[in-house]
Amino acid sequence: MNKVFYHFTAKKFLESIQKEGITRGVMVKTINPPSFLHNKQWITTNSNFKQDWAIGTGRLPYKRNEVRLTIEIPLGEIENCKPWSQMRFLTPEVAKDLEAFGDPENWHIFQGKIKPQWITQIDFNEAT
Repeated sequence: MNKVFYHFTAKKFLESIQKEGITRGVMVKTINPPSFLHNKQWITTNSNFKQDWAIGTGRLPYKRNEVRLTIEIPLGEIENCKPWSQMRFLTPEVAKDLEAFGDPENWHIFQGKIKPQWITQIDFNEAT
């Protein structure tokens, strides 16, 4: 049996995700100077469209919770999926800043590409 997670995104990214999968995830590693870790896909066990981390992104020209993707990660790939609490490569300052934006107890990071065929459902946020 596969493990179910959710990924939230903007409508403008949906077509490319359906073709290529979820591939462009990054994590901030350090703030000053800024450095990033690539190939880190953010997913959650929280299916609610009300995602506190999405509220703080008002400077973007799109909403990051317009679309909810239901993702079923095959058990053979689950070792690439780690709970947020196991992200030891983050500096404590970065982890603390990011955790202020929501419910980190539900966050997971998938290392690698989330394939299009793992997306089993697409729902649109009626409130956006």
